[in-house]
Amino acid sequence: MTEKSGVLEKTTSTILTPDGGPARVPTVILSTDEAELLRQYKTFLATHGLREALYCQTCWTHDLADGTNAYVTSQQIVIRCRCRLLFFQGTTR
Repeated sequence: MTEKSGVLEKTTSTILTPDGGPARVPTVILSTDEAELLRQYKTFLATHGLREALYCQTCWTHDLADGTNAYVTSQQIVIRCRCRLLFFQGTTR
């Protein structure tokens, strides 16, 4: 089930924790434009031999352990930190 909150579409996802158990996390569904921008950014980084370092401002503010991961392919985008997940499924331009 999803709900619109301003311009962000929010829902929840079930993920596996490090010990293999399930956990529900808040999830933001990225727009097609946001997904395209992320894919272009990843291409730019790869072209120039760079790697990104992502930090979640909410995790940082609440002193949560670092651990933001980004998985960006032509079919799916998943950005996961300690407090939420950002997600996009599908292709872009």
